[in-house]
Amino acid sequence: MRWRNIPWLPARPWLGAQRVHIRPSGAGLAFAALLLALWIAAVNYRLGLGYALTYFATACAIADMLFASRNLAGLALAATPGKPVFAGSHATFTLRLINRSARPRHAIHVAISGSAAAPGLADIAAHGETAIDIVVAAPQRGWLIAPAVRLSGSFPLGLFLAWCHWQPDTRVLVYPQPEHTAPPLPLPVGTVQRASQVRQPPTQDGALELAGVRAYQPGDPLHRLAWRQIARHDGEHVFSKQFQPAAEAPQGAARGSIMLEHAALHALAPEARLSRLAAWVLQAERAGLPYGLRLGALTVAPALGASHRDACLRALALHDLPQDEAMA
Repeated sequence: MRWRNIPWLPARPWLGAQRVHIRPSGAGLAFAALLLALWIAAVNYRLGLGYALTYFATACAIADMLFASRNLAGLALAATPGKPVFAGSHATFTLRLINRSARPRHAIHVAISGSAAAPGLADIAAHGETAIDIVVAAPQRGWLIAPAVRLSGSFPLGLFLAWCHWQPDTRVLVYPQPEHTAPPLPLPVGTVQRASQVRQPPTQDGALELAGVRAYQPGDPLHRLAWRQIARHDGEHVFSKQFQPAAEAPQGAARGSIMLEHAALHALAPEARLSRLAAWVLQAERAGLPYGLRLGALTVAPALGASHRDACLRALALHDLPQDEAMA
C-alpha cells in the first residue's frame, strides 16, 4: 500500500489548520507543573500578585499554542521530480515550502517520517519559499516514490510541538545498476553492422553515408531531421542525421552500429542481464559507437546522444515490471 492511500495523508498541496496536530512539548509539561505550583501557592497564601502571575503565564502559553499552529498552517507544498539514478546509489528529492502569507515562518523541521536522520531546518520569509533536499536510498530499479515527510515546529516559545505529515507527489526513475568488472567486459561481437551499409543517394558532393544522429542544432537542414528518433521520444527531443563521404570511412572503423540483445544473455539471471546491458549502454556511449537495444518486443534503433542513452536505460529500468508500477 502506498502512503498516498492512507487517510491521514491527504493529497492536498497546502496545509489547512485541520491538518496540523499539536501537543505539549517536554518544556510545556514542565511549564504546566510550574503553573500548578504557582496557583496552589497563590490560593494558600491569598497572593493577588500570585494570581496575576499565574494567569498571565497561562495566557502566554495559550498564545504560544496558537502561534505554533499558525507557523505551519497555510503553507503551500510542492516537490520537484528528482533526476534518474542507478540502483545502489541515493536519490534526491527537492521539496519546496511556499509561504503565501504576509507573516514569516520560523524554525520548521523537515524530516522523513519514521527516520532517525537529522531533520532539515527552514525559515521562510513572507511571500517567499525555501527548498529542502531529502536523500533516500535507491536499492532497486523502477520507480522510487518520494517518502512521506514530517513537518514540525515549536516556535515561538517551545511549549507546544505542532506537526503534520505530507506525501510529496513525485518520483525518481532508478536505472539498473551497471555491471562492474575489471577490466570492463568487451561489447558483444557478431552484431556490428557497418554504417556503410546504409547509404544515401548520390549528391553533387558524391555518395554520402549515414554516420549517426545527434541533437538538432540551429541551422541543420530540415530534410535531415531523424523523424524516427523524434517520434520515439514523443517529440520531446529533436535529432538530425549526420552524413559523411563514403571515401572517408576507414576500414574496420567503429562508426558501425551495434545491437545489444537481451535474449543473447540467457545464461545470466534476469537482473544480471539488465545490469550488463546497462553497462554496455554506458560503454558504447563513451566510445562513440552507435548502439541499439532489443529488449523483448521493444527495439530501439541504433543512435547516439544523451537522449538515446536515457531512452535505453529507461527501457531497462521498467522491463518486466508490473503494468501499474511501470505506468505509475
